[in-house]
Amino acid sequence: MDFFTAQDRARRQTGRLVLLLGLALAALILVTSLVVALAVVLFDGGGPLTGKPLERALQPPLFAGVALAVILVVGLGSLVRHLQLRAGGSVVAEALGGRPLNLETRDANERRLLNVVEEMAIASGMPVPLVYLLEDPAINAFAAGYELDDVAIGVTRGAIESLDRDQLQGVIAHEFSHILHGDMRINLRLVALLHGILMIGLIGRMMLPRSGSGRRLRSRRGRGHAAVLGLGVGLMVGG
Repeated sequence: MDFFTAQDRARRQTGRLVLLLGLALAALILVTSLVVALAVVLFDGGGPLTGKPLERALQPPLFAGVALAVILVVGLGSLVRHLQLRAGGSVVAEALGGRPLNLETRDANERRLLNVVEEMAIASGMPVPLVYLLEDPAINAFAAGYELDDVAIGVTRGAIESLDRDQLQGVIAHEFSHILHGDMRINLRLVALLHGILMIGLIGRMMLPRSGSGRRLRSRRGRGHAAVLGLGVGLMVGG
């Protein structure tokens, strides 16, 4: 298999993964909407979870309204994280514990890293990205950012201390390939979407009683409180 065949195969696999994530999101919306609709019916005195309550939960007006609310929650959570990540690759690098390298550093390994990044930028005809160092003994690196002018490359301490110059060039060239082919934008969009999905689970966790309020909840009888508790568990599991 030559390079271009492997590249085409990787692109097809990426497309399949994006499709599967879209299907998973649709399934999450469907299941969450059903859980919320059932909770609404129980809270309204719909009776046990058999027969009529399920039919009431699946009535188009209620189910469609709940589904729309779920979509709005996921969309809002994704939008908030998307706006945060659009601030640039430096936001991602700093969130991972990276620190920007001083261009005047006298550390030999850090100096070599900066030189290699600049060389790769000149060779590829792209702007020189910001370089972040993560104090991690593992050998790893990443590229983050939305546009060419806000890219950041992060490299671990283990990478700059364990790799020789040729190996480090290979690693940095690999990260520049992610920048050139727009892989970062795909990754950041998927991260934003996943954050929106996680909002469902976070809301469910907030609905569960704390240790102090659990006794008060158990002391109250009624389907309404059971529906709220069941809704919280359902959202946590689904999310």
